[in-house]
Amino acid sequence: MFDNLYKPIYIATKKDVEVDDYNNEIVVYNEPFFYGNANYQPLSGNDLMAYMSVYGETKNKLVRVFIDSYNRNAFKEYDLAYLYGATPENEKIYGEFANYRVRTFAEQNTKIMVVFEEMIKEKVTYESENQEQEE
Repeated sequence: MFDNLYKPIYIATKKDVEVDDYNNEIVVYNEPFFYGNANYQPLSGNDLMAYMSVYGETKNKLVRVFIDSYNRNAFKEYDLAYLYGATPENEKIYGEFANYRVRTFAEQNTKIMVVFEEMIKEKVTYESENQEQEE
């Protein structure tokens, strides 16, 4: 029953913002690290309504975890997270396999409430496009 209570979290902290030749801003992340195992849960019900009344509406899934206040410098808002089995293994670019972004980092008395927002990524594979063109 409690097998999935504590799940692993990996974090890629935001390093810098670079500008390419076309003035597009590209966020660069540090190498992801294993933060530890934590009991993160989906935000729902009254908690979700309270969150939306403060931070606004969102259509993506939200996940909340409480961390100890002495970990306040481990990561911050806009860093990337790997939740629900996602890992940074075999990444070519740091943050490539991250599936959540740190949306809220709210310090409380002895805990910090961290809310992660799911990132919707469109996977583009060149192999599948080449196969379609050949047919």
